[in-house]
Amino acid sequence: MSATIFSEGGGDKEVTRSRFRAGLSEYCAKLRPPGSRLRIVAGGGRDQTLDKFKRAVLDSRAGEVSVLLVDSEGPVTANSPAEHLRAHDGWDLASLRKHRVFLMVQVMEAWFLADREALTAFYDGGFLPNSLPGRPANTEAIRKEDIEAALKNATRKTKTKGEYHKIDHGSALLALIDPNKVGAASPHADTFHKFLREL
Repeated sequence: MSATIFSEGGGDKEVTRSRFRAGLSEYCAKLRPPGSRLRIVAGGGRDQTLDKFKRAVLDSRAGEVSVLLVDSEGPVTANSPAEHLRAHDGWDLASLRKHRVFLMVQVMEAWFLADREALTAFYDGGFLPNSLPGRPANTEAIRKEDIEAALKNATRKTKTKGEYHKIDHGSALLALIDPNKVGAASPHADTFHKFLREL
């Protein structure tokens, strides 16, 4: 089986999408078996990512699996990611066959909060981990609205990298964080990890 992950992220420029692909590839490489076939597509914006995913599902062949990975943009109460996206975004994914959908809850940056040691190492001086919200063991409960503001506050005095910036820092942090910590803190991430381990 070969899989292609269509992930929200990377911005509007090819150079930043390339960085995001590299960061997510490194993250996934820590989980998937050697020799498994996995391709990453940085979809940019949310709707653009959905469009690319839908086209791939419709064009897929036997043995190919297309995967959608997007932010939940809020707490998840639905029984499945597809149901959440239908309720939250009005996306109808039920008609697409042979697809998998996973959520970053509530946003990608919540994964970073699960590995505060990696954040501290990345920002190499001046980082304020005690100003981050919630607990590393339960990142899905931290509100989307609180996460990016808290990251900006925690990094505002860092020596070399400066204030957190999604496009400039997010890709490198994805490559750096420990998926085991992320999976322990986020049941939805853990479900995504199980899929990768079974490729």
